[in-house]
Amino acid sequence: MLGGVTIPAGVGFDTHSDGDVLCHALLDALAGAVADGDLGTHFPEDDPDAIDARSLGFVEEFAGYLAERGYAVANVDSFISLGTVRLRPHIEEMRKNLATALGMDLADVSVKARSNDGIGPEGEGTACAAWASVLVYRTTD
Repeated sequence: MLGGVTIPAGVGFDTHSDGDVLCHALLDALAGAVADGDLGTHFPEDDPDAIDARSLGFVEEFAGYLAERGYAVANVDSFISLGTVRLRPHIEEMRKNLATALGMDLADVSVKARSNDGIGPEGEGTACAAWASVLVYRTTD
């Protein structure tokens, strides 16, 4: 699962939720942008509701939390490194999912992916990494 899209692959990742590392990176970036902890602060692993939970739902929930606190997200730039699975055919669906979950225009959400050219665990397909950068602004004083 990446960006709320089920990626056909022979392997997956052992996690408490659906293992969507793109959504997890985005949540860490959003929480960090407002100096409010990280993914584990808001969605702890020991919470029974986190077991097999859909990470895209966490993104949607956190977007509501940000709005309640007087913040809006201006844009998202994200990057996935996974070498053995072609992600390009899924990028637009990931963008749409993230934009919808955040209540944003598609034009303001970027998702990029690289194979890492067979280098390191991501390039070999034994790991997947994702990073996200966000611009968040206050909507209230």
